[in-house]
Amino acid sequence: MNPHELSRRLFLRQSAGVAGATWAKTILPALAAISQAACTAKEEQAPFLVLQADEAIEFEAIAARIIPTTDTPGAREAGVIYFFDQSLGSFNAPMLPMLQNGLSELQASIESGSKFSELSESEQDALLEANQNTGFFGLVRMLTFAGFFGMSEYGGNKDGIGVKLLGVEPHAHAYSYPFGYYDAEYMKENPNG
Repeated sequence: MNPHELSRRLFLRQSAGVAGATWAKTILPALAAISQAACTAKEEQAPFLVLQADEAIEFEAIAARIIPTTDTPGAREAGVIYFFDQSLGSFNAPMLPMLQNGLSELQASIESGSKFSELSESEQDALLEANQNTGFFGLVRMLTFAGFFGMSEYGGNKDGIGVKLLGVEPHAHAYSYPFGYYDAEYMKENPNG
């Protein structure tokens, strides 16, 4: 390997690190503020800031099929629609027209003229499966997961529903690695890790 290749790789690696750190410093405070506002709105059952009531019903119905309620809570119980609304009123504002157009197209594709929320679960699933490769569905799915698995104190999910389902304590700040047989000798020699 010649020295120029190594220096280019090192440069690219370091540049990626700087770009990532810059992005995190720029977007994370805004995301935390929006998430907190979403959490407050969700807890107070506040009116929507950006979404119309009929849009919210439809987006919530879609999110509820992405993470359905089973023997565990789903997107509806986690209040992800409030995360949708808050994020579309700030950092995701440029995505609002795409979502509204996508929702209109989805509704127009329903032969019966019904709204998505009025369809049976099997009809909803079939319609979403037919649209799973669209930008609209990808964005709705991303917002659903962000709203479901985010930390409650930042507005992500009500009462830590998402992280509890993952088996993670919502307010824990540190975790130890799950040591196994392969490092049992190391743990005997170094009991404090």
